[in-house]
Amino acid sequence: MEDKPKKKVDILIVDDSEANLTTLEAYLVTLGFFPRKAREGSEALKEVAKSTPDIIFLDLMMPGMDGFEVTRRLKSDPKTFKIPVVAITAFYDRENNVKAIEAGVDGFITKPIDEPILKAYIASLLKMKDLESELNASLNSLDNIREYHRRIAPGRSRTREIIGNSDLIKEVRARIDMVKDLAVPVLISGESGVGKQLVAEAIHWEGNRASEPFVQINCPSLQENLLESELFGHAKGAFTGAIKDKKGLVEVAEKGTLFVDEIGDMSLAVQAKILSLLDSGFFRRVGETKERKANVRIIAATNHDLEKEIEKGRFRLDLFYRLNVFEIKVPPLRNRKEDIPLLSKYFLARSSLTEIPEKSFSTDAIKLLQQYDWPGNVRELYNVVERAIVFSGQDNEITSEHLPPELTRQNGSERPSAAQLHINDIQLSDNITLKELEIAYIKKVLKKEKGNRTSSARMLGISRSTLKKKIADNPSLRETDR
Repeated sequence: MEDKPKKKVDILIVDDSEANLTTLEAYLVTLGFFPRKAREGSEALKEVAKSTPDIIFLDLMMPGMDGFEVTRRLKSDPKTFKIPVVAITAFYDRENNVKAIEAGVDGFITKPIDEPILKAYIASLLKMKDLESELNASLNSLDNIREYHRRIAPGRSRTREIIGNSDLIKEVRARIDMVKDLAVPVLISGESGVGKQLVAEAIHWEGNRASEPFVQINCPSLQENLLESELFGHAKGAFTGAIKDKKGLVEVAEKGTLFVDEIGDMSLAVQAKILSLLDSGFFRRVGETKERKANVRIIAATNHDLEKEIEKGRFRLDLFYRLNVFEIKVPPLRNRKEDIPLLSKYFLARSSLTEIPEKSFSTDAIKLLQQYDWPGNVRELYNVVERAIVFSGQDNEITSEHLPPELTRQNGSERPSAAQLHINDIQLSDNITLKELEIAYIKKVLKKEKGNRTSSARMLGISRSTLKKKIADNPSLRETDR
């Protein structure tokens, strides 16, 4: 087979169904991989402890420790939180998908599994892993990372990737423009999935620090002692395993930007050290008494209501005031639904899953997307677009039938089925054939839907391509079709 992996890739598949394990294993072997298998959550964690896999394909619904808990444990451990976890789902379930995203799942594969899609997915994940390894190698040297950022920064505009024409998103872009060249801390607030990281990147890459490093840390992914070490560095012998001096991300981001993601999940002890850095401009590595000067801009993001966290004693009031010098609130997608058509087309255009450049959304599909409330925000929309690309196959148009049924059910906008149509004007006789009855029935549905093939196909319970073929094969149907 062509394009087999050049190096051994360690893939772990986890499913309580032996049949599902065997099927996915067969697909992966066909693609040139030799995966490990686990039949339950606890067994999966033992396999990960033996050897860290490059990718994990994980069934969410398992007895005992389910896929959600496995993902949470992997993503909370500094040794495993970077492993890409791909959820295997039998069907789209909005509630479970949001739950999976919150647990830390990196993507979704829907059964029955399509071999080309699986191949493209693995290739994409491995490419991202290679790029991350390249960047991590650069992090070993401050000079290297600064040179890396100098090379990629020129002409880069992240603001252009903040898609939308709504007043709310225009306000976000305006506030980015106001603060991009200032040295003040910035607090970015908003629900999960709204694009807070994109805003932080835009502030950096559009501002006067664009030629310097942009470094990110995610607070929930690290335990308190590891988070402090990652931020401020440590001295040799500071704790077990500290075999040499190590620079923290504050030093790596010198003259640039440190993006502290989900700061609401940071412990009070580490909050105090961040506050000290903001107030004095100095910090200490773990295990050192020497104070070091830092020239770094802090951008923090949170999906928590920090004022409520302060009331509960989980966030420092003084740090809140210090961070909240300039706040950018990123609106949820449900409050800017006029941006959905543009966002959907953007995700479609940038997707690596489609080989059809002219693929587009139908009017009905866009309407359904705009009616939905999007609890997972822009991230959920991206996942839905990716799913629609897979389900639309070689069709040039993504229609409402390619979208998850939950989008229809939530809004109570499901159309009546064809069985609910009256057929009293279809003349039945003793010698009418089933084919003639089918044509008469399709003609009535097309007439009711004013020739709209997408809605007619949905009412008839067939695909749009099947309806298109039936119309092409029957001249009498073409008269009704618009």
